Amino acid sequence: MGKSGFSSLGKKIRDAEKELTKGLVKWKLKREGRPLPDEKVLDKGSKQIVEEAHKMVKKQGKSLFKELKHARNEFMKAYNEDDKKKD
Repeated sequence: MGKSGFSSLGKKIRDAEKELTKGLVKWKLKREGRPLPDEKVLDKGSKQIVEEAHKMVKKQGKSLFKELKHARNEFMKAYNEDDKKKD
């Protein structure tokens, strides 16, 4: 898939996430009996929520990957030391 195809798909996914978020916000406000804000406000707020969620996932993903690498290194160190003891 070309770069433009991926960015188009990425945009569609982000748009779907924003619409889902907007729907959840509307549902929650209606459930609480609160008035709905202007559609532009909902759009902007939903976009911000999705962007923040992506930032959090990216940050957590990096720290998880770092922890997995650390665990792998510790395992390999212990494994190599056990190997040396057998010789």
